[in-house]
Amino acid sequence: MMHLLKPIIANKRGVSAKTKRASNVRHKKPQTSVSTLRLIATVVIVILFSLGLYALNQLESEKTSRTAEPSNSTIDTKELSLPSNEDDYTFYSRLKDFEVVVNKESSYESSRSANEKFIYLIQVGSFKTKAQAEMLRVELTLLGLEPNIDSSENASGNTWHRVRLGPFTSRGSMTAARSTIISNNLEAMVMKSKI
Repeated sequence: MMHLLKPIIANKRGVSAKTKRASNVRHKKPQTSVSTLRLIATVVIVILFSLGLYALNQLESEKTSRTAEPSNSTIDTKELSLPSNEDDYTFYSRLKDFEVVVNKESSYESSRSANEKFIYLIQVGSFKTKAQAEMLRVELTLLGLEPNIDSSENASGNTWHRVRLGPFTSRGSMTAARSTIISNNLEAMVMKSKI
């Protein structure tokens, strides 16, 4: 009997908790999903596109059938045949006239003779001030190279100080020095001259 005397617990508005829970449940209306609408739209577009292609194909086939009507005149095959002169095809006989005989003794020779010798110089920099040239010379010396500074005047009277390496008598030694220079992010210009 005690349980009948308990008051119903109410919220601030005076509505019981059971009533509140029931009011939170929403009844959703069935909606068509977006994917179904997309599917229908895609099918309609594909059908319309196919019909358009079919109609275009029919128009082209009608145009070709109108222009390709056979004529009633007969074609004389004797007029169309080309004369078959065997003298026209003289390729093989003329090929013998153009034959080039290669001398086996004159195989590939080097463009330079063995007697020609070259020296190589590498210019690493050219500066207006001697101090800049000296700084680069010291840097190259630390790399194990033997640079020289050549000073010269140009036509306008300005003095330029060129930092150079060499002369190298073999291409291999020049290439090794050039590789060292390039690997240290310096630019190198190779100059070649005959001895």
